[in-house]
Amino acid sequence: MNRFKYFIARSGLLFMLTALTLSATFLNAQEARSMLWKISGNNLSAPSYLLGTMHMVCGEDFEITPKIKKALSQVHTVTFEADIANMEGSEKLMELVQPVPGILKQARPEQLTALDSLFKENQLTLDVLNHMSPFGVTSILTIKAFNCDDRANVKMMEKELYNLAVDDSLRIDHLESIEFQINMIRSMNTIDELLTTLKGIREAPYFMKDLVGVYRSEDLPRLNTLMSDPRFISTDQQSLLLKERNHNWIKLLPGKMQQSATLFAVGAGHLGGTDGLIALLKKQGYTVTPVFD
Repeated sequence: MNRFKYFIARSGLLFMLTALTLSATFLNAQEARSMLWKISGNNLSAPSYLLGTMHMVCGEDFEITPKIKKALSQVHTVTFEADIANMEGSEKLMELVQPVPGILKQARPEQLTALDSLFKENQLTLDVLNHMSPFGVTSILTIKAFNCDDRANVKMMEKELYNLAVDDSLRIDHLESIEFQINMIRSMNTIDELLTTLKGIREAPYFMKDLVGVYRSEDLPRLNTLMSDPRFISTDQQSLLLKERNHNWIKLLPGKMQQSATLFAVGAGHLGGTDGLIALLKKQGYTVTPVFD
């Protein structure tokens, strides 16, 4: 097992991890134009940074900008959402792609009818669930939705940041254990979650094209608005994947910043809004400012 496969396993969460309904009222027009934010104040001996990432992107659209590289040169630790270095945990994560025993027998007739119709739109049959889990199907369709010129050249931003951090001998840290992410995925490895994804998948290539363009322009309010589409994420998913995790993470960030100047690399969907990390950091008394260059 290598780390590339680990990121592929997580790619099925792309729409869910980067889609949310958030208000942009905490950001003014100037502040919004950045995915990189400097955190200072509250007796920090050195500033830390908050980076909104796009977990997966086509190679032709991928870039680690100069300002991100500059921020990396000013920290001692890079902290990701997940424990990237935990290869044993990555093996367990890959197990979630395996078929869920009896899942078709447990499905209601109306679910099977809807699944059959939606699967046919994607050149699949119900039998695919005898060979992989809903999470596995979602992972494949997510990668397909990117419509890259070269699908073999899909880039995982966290993987590239990890490699840069290792090359610079920076400490690697995480906000969540592999076990937490496994349990989170397992709770969504259901027919209902698969139906939610499939209902929006036909428009996913257009959605992803717009999302990539907005991300590259670093227009955070527009990103939040674009990602609020209920076709791609339910209210329950928003709460589980974003709001609850942000409130868990904000309890950890102060201690990590006191210990070491840190670059926190998390999905861009975690930054904005009343329950976003920028607002939560400000509520704790930190000065959070956009980095433009």
